[in-house]
Amino acid sequence: MTTVELQEELHANTRRTRITYRGLVNGQQAAIKCYRKPIFGLIHWIRALRRGKKIRRAGGPVPPIVFAGWVASEKCFGYGTAFLEGYRPLRTVLGNETSRARQIGIIRLLGQTMGDAHKRGIEQLDGNLTNFLMGTEDRLSMVDEDDIRVHPGMLPLKVAISNLANVAARLPDEEMVEVLLTAYLEVAFVEKGSEWDSRAFWVSVKGWKQMLESKRASRNIAPERKFD
Repeated sequence: MTTVELQEELHANTRRTRITYRGLVNGQQAAIKCYRKPIFGLIHWIRALRRGKKIRRAGGPVPPIVFAGWVASEKCFGYGTAFLEGYRPLRTVLGNETSRARQIGIIRLLGQTMGDAHKRGIEQLDGNLTNFLMGTEDRLSMVDEDDIRVHPGMLPLKVAISNLANVAARLPDEEMVEVLLTAYLEVAFVEKGSEWDSRAFWVSVKGWKQMLESKRASRNIAPERKFD
């Protein structure tokens, strides 16, 4: 029988229907997301489980699944992955980094990671930088798997442009966006006959930025946040 112990709340959505905890699964450290409310929770838990399996089959940068089932103590459906010790949200890493050169290097890594994910058909629908974790050896991992979609084959051009722009819109200036894009194009859309629409990308970045600014304003979130 699997034993699950929730120890520390790490993150929750606004409605607190999805709460992520640090905990133990059979004594091993794990990140456990609890999906609350009977019908809502079950639907999103099933979606996370199905998408999680697809992501791993595609070779996505995600930790192994260690638990999926009912957590009686919290009356929620739980989805647990191995806890990535030492990993921090990319927003925190970039925000705390004082070296511009180091920030640029991290963004290059993010661009390469996005390019590889897109080649595998993986689309992170929520480009929030907290959905990317960075380890001490400069390795990136994706989280929030119920918001990740897996396509059959490489992402279509329009989807890839919008998805990369979603992430790019979280960066504070054009140089960083250019670095992200350049690193991305070193990995994705490099095959003969592939075409990238730079104009459409920059238009999409602008659109995402406007949408995010409106969203922050509606939620009274500080608009001056450097990395989103």
